[in-house]
Amino acid sequence: MQAQEYTHARWAVGSRFAPAAAITDAAVEQAVAKRKVVRTWALRGTLHLVAAADVRWLVALAAPALLTRTAAAYREVNLDAAAFRKILPAIQQCLEGGRQLTREELFAELARRRIDTEGHRGGRIMYRAAQTGLICLGLPNGKQATYTLLDEWLLLQAKAPEASREDSLKLLAQRYFASHGPATLADFIWWSGLAVGEARAALEMAMPSLTEGLHAGSKVWWSARRPAPTALPGSTAVVHLLAGFDEYLLGYTDRTPIVDKAQAGKVMTPNGLFRPALLVGGRVAGTWQAQTKKNALVLNIAPFAAAALSSRKTSAALQEAAQRYAAFNGLALGEIRQGIAPK
Repeated sequence: MQAQEYTHARWAVGSRFAPAAAITDAAVEQAVAKRKVVRTWALRGTLHLVAAADVRWLVALAAPALLTRTAAAYREVNLDAAAFRKILPAIQQCLEGGRQLTREELFAELARRRIDTEGHRGGRIMYRAAQTGLICLGLPNGKQATYTLLDEWLLLQAKAPEASREDSLKLLAQRYFASHGPATLADFIWWSGLAVGEARAALEMAMPSLTEGLHAGSKVWWSARRPAPTALPGSTAVVHLLAGFDEYLLGYTDRTPIVDKAQAGKVMTPNGLFRPALLVGGRVAGTWQAQTKKNALVLNIAPFAAAALSSRKTSAALQEAAQRYAAFNGLALGEIRQGIAPK
């Protein structure tokens, strides 16, 4: 799961469990604390929540394309292979012994070792350390993220046998099309961040486990274990509160089947922000925000059109979705307010 917004990443996990499972935000945080789930930079070089068993092969798979794309950015701040031969061992020394340091604390340690982290240099150093599988995020220190050594963080996890690059590519394609299908090759390339040739090879290796179809003139694939997909039902009696940066939106290049072009900018901003989306009948019908007042959840809904929630069935479905989100956060449900979607 995409995890720049940590709070929403936890809800993205929780919202995919059946309501009867009654999973809570605390349970997701506990899984991170027990190191069953790791927050680190993975696909496309952005933060994700990743199952501990998958972290090493996934980071290794994504690294070559990321290193190629970021080479110019490193050169801009005088970071080359020779520089990293000094910097990466220094980071390891700073974090050895299970230490979890905030960015400020780690940069202070590096400064004592005469390593410059000023300006953009510090961020790019940390990015490379994550790309090479040296670091991941530890437990938050208040509202601040902490950094720790990936191998030490995963010490309690059984280390899976090393897979070949071909096997990893095949597995990633199988998982993507099983969880996101029907989807196109272009969707997979965007989502994975792989080079085009590798993404195409991954799809070809995965094809025996996939079913192929045609949608709007493009080839699409999905898991052969699933029946042929049907069109979105369009029922307004089904409402979901999607997390910010949710895979339902972020996992594809063409999002027109689920959000009108005229409204897309209200949920997907030009600077790459994916707002929490209100889903009605499988389509994005607005955005939402939540706040806590007197230990109760207040939900602020901003539909694109007032009619989106006007029916009795849709109102009841919204109430149910809001109640589920409140329960996930261990709160009673207070008000549901309706406003205007942001421009």
